[in-house]
Amino acid sequence: MAIVVEHEKRKREILEKAMELFCRDGYEDVTFQKIADACGITRTTLYIYFGSKHEIFNFSIKQLSSDLEVKFLKIIKDHSITAEDCLRKITSDAIDACVENKTLFEILVPYLTGLYKTGDDVYERVRRRTIRINHLLSMMIVRGQKNGEFRKFSVKTANDLIFGLIIESVFKMAVLHNAEVDNIKASLNLAIDGLLAERPEN
Repeated sequence: MAIVVEHEKRKREILEKAMELFCRDGYEDVTFQKIADACGITRTTLYIYFGSKHEIFNFSIKQLSSDLEVKFLKIIKDHSITAEDCLRKITSDAIDACVENKTLFEILVPYLTGLYKTGDDVYERVRRRTIRINHLLSMMIVRGQKNGEFRKFSVKTANDLIFGLIIESVFKMAVLHNAEVDNIKASLNLAIDGLLAERPEN
């Protein structure tokens, strides 16, 4: 057990060092050897943990999306709160995660741009990484419609609106270096307000 814990600890240390290098030098200029040197280990040792710098970068993205899924599922499974409050909590946590992982997104945008220039299907890559999170958002919208909290409308359209605002916030932070978190959250809450069904007056 101790060996497994130590392995995971070293893996996270490598990820942190690699992210620092990617942010400072740019993804393209960072080599596997540079990462090994920054970690104070040999290339051979680094291969025990990762097969390439591409794998390191993809693992970071996968780790973030997995962490968000776990957090969102915990919120969704709490049936003591309304679908509206669940959706507000999920979107707020998503923005907080964007802020906490700002460095990763600053690297991700030029990385995806580079892939696009080579003819890679960037949209499909992003879709695969976010499909489960999109599904969780849709689950909350459907729940809200079923219990009368949300108006009847296209679930896909509502999902696209909310997820689009989250993507826009990533762009603002990573490219424009504009992290007006309160304004971003206010925009998301306004979008959620638009989903609410009319409540009968007492």
